[in-house]
Amino acid sequence: MSRRGADELFELLGNELAREILVHTSDDSRSASELAGRCDVSKPTVYRRLEELERHELVEKEACYDADGNHYAAYACRVEEMTFGVDGDGVTVELDRCSPVADDG
Repeated sequence: MSRRGADELFELLGNELAREILVHTSDDSRSASELAGRCDVSKPTVYRRLEELERHELVEKEACYDADGNHYAAYACRVEEMTFGVDGDGVTVELDRCSPVADDG
């Protein structure tokens, strides 16, 4: 990962809500509404953080369907492990990502 990418990732992971979202989506995909409730923040705040996490490929959006056939977005964590290193060139980050969620449609 580039130095700029590492800096952006460090900034994102410095945000408590971003870390909470990763934890809550690590075992099962969750909707933004469910995440807002679990994290005790507004849905717009959750959506803003989800956009940043998606941009860094730390979460993935998937389509889900309720009992009435209506669809909604749910988010799943894509990170299994992060490794940080330090050398003469600066700080590096390596991400081990989960396989993408299979598209059922």
